[in-house]
Amino acid sequence: MRRSLPAWPFIKMAHNTRTNRHGFSLLELLVAVTLLVSAVTAVSVLLRVNYDTWLDYQSDNLRNEAAVGVLRHIVRQVRQCEEVTAISSSGDNSGSLSLLMPDGSTVVWDHAGTNVYYGTTTANQLLGNNITGLRFVGYQVDGTTATTVAQDVHCVRVTVSYSLPDRATASRTLTTNAWLRAF
Repeated sequence: MRRSLPAWPFIKMAHNTRTNRHGFSLLELLVAVTLLVSAVTAVSVLLRVNYDTWLDYQSDNLRNEAAVGVLRHIVRQVRQCEEVTAISSSGDNSGSLSLLMPDGSTVVWDHAGTNVYYGTTTANQLLGNNITGLRFVGYQVDGTTATTVAQDVHCVRVTVSYSLPDRATASRTLTTNAWLRAF
């Protein structure tokens, strides 16, 4: 014969099971949400700073590429020209240059504002922007005596200046000399 157990321990156990709470308390939820918000904020601040740094670098790089492109274009044409037909004074930071090419055409560069223009007979096509200065210095056959007489120029020193945005004193200068091929 089986002996039956009293019902009260099972009833008490069932009652305790029903009153046990499952899940998180309000305090635990607040701590978890606070930690999650702190982590998301830290990551977003880090990403924003890195993105701003990348945008600054990209802007600086574009300005540098524009200046290098202007300098290379002018030097390539100077090396192929027959003679210099007009050159601005060496102190003019917004200079101009005219060259007679082997095919008889005259190419011209001119700096206006922050842009460098290029063209045949008149400088009317944009060559580069964000250029703060363009100077030309003509040198005689010895390569050391500066001259503004176009027929005496055998070497041209080209100086391109540009500034970097968001920096008060960040200015860059690129300089090179180019000898005329006809010399």
